[in-house]
Amino acid sequence: MDANETFAPSISEPLTWSEIRKRYPDQQVCLVEIDRIHPRGLAFRTARVAGHGKTRREAFDQMRSWEGRYDDVGRYFTGRANGWLMRPSPILDDEA
Repeated sequence: MDANETFAPSISEPLTWSEIRKRYPDQQVCLVEIDRIHPRGLAFRTARVAGHGKTRREAFDQMRSWEGRYDDVGRYFTGRANGWLMRPSPILDDEA
């Protein structure tokens, strides 16, 4: 195989969260074609992995080859969160 040869970008078949976690343990994943349980919720039935890696950058670099094809892209971490999850806080300013 030639060192200059590039690989075509790949995308997974539809997977459940459990299958995604098994296939990509402790990784950042970019998901597309997300079949959400509730339209504005985070939970989903299935999704396709368009990028993955140990860092967000690795996952997004792979996702770039699919840029423009998907409006709804979710980024998730398949491992355990080690720390407090931040909650959004309102910003009160002159416009509020």
